[in-house]
Amino acid sequence: MSLLLKAGLGFVGLAGVSGAGYLGLRKFSEAPKESFKSKYSLAINGFLSNDATLDKKLTALSVDSTNPRHLDLLNAKKHKKDNKDADAKESLKKGCLDIHNKALDSGFFEDFKNFCSFNNGDKIDASKSVVTENGDFTNKKDTFNGKTSDQLQKGFKEIAKPSGTSPDTKWQEAMLSECKRLALEIFEGEIPNFKEFCTK
Repeated sequence: MSLLLKAGLGFVGLAGVSGAGYLGLRKFSEAPKESFKSKYSLAINGFLSNDATLDKKLTALSVDSTNPRHLDLLNAKKHKKDNKDADAKESLKKGCLDIHNKALDSGFFEDFKNFCSFNNGDKIDASKSVVTENGDFTNKKDTFNGKTSDQLQKGFKEIAKPSGTSPDTKWQEAMLSECKRLALEIFEGEIPNFKEFCTK
């Protein structure tokens, strides 16, 4: 076999390997990105059919200080402020359905968190409400003191145990702050401490 022919065959082989590598890299780079629906399945399960929660999200959306990015959510906000409740809910559901299917890095995380998913506060019993003031923890001090570190979740682990028999204002403030934070977090499953200490 001539040197020229060998060189030609070598070039073809190298090109084949390079082409396969390129196709493999391209296939890898085009792998589907994780969506809101796949990562936060518990937070959207039944969301679009829950009228009470949708009404709550629309009320929050209509506040002047809110700045949704999604066009349908902007339309929902406008309809709500114009007292067109049916149109507002329809636009909200349309926008949320679209966001649910978008990739996590699509730029709609705040829209999803605030208006298109259940948060922990949304998932408490209908007869309960989230704590709102320091005094709501008056009857929870002994229970909290009785918990071991392994029995505390989330930020409750970092909260110092209350001291003395009189109300511990510092402890109450820390508990209220953690409860308010958790209430607005995306629901990813029940948090026993939230249910136990953050509802009344």
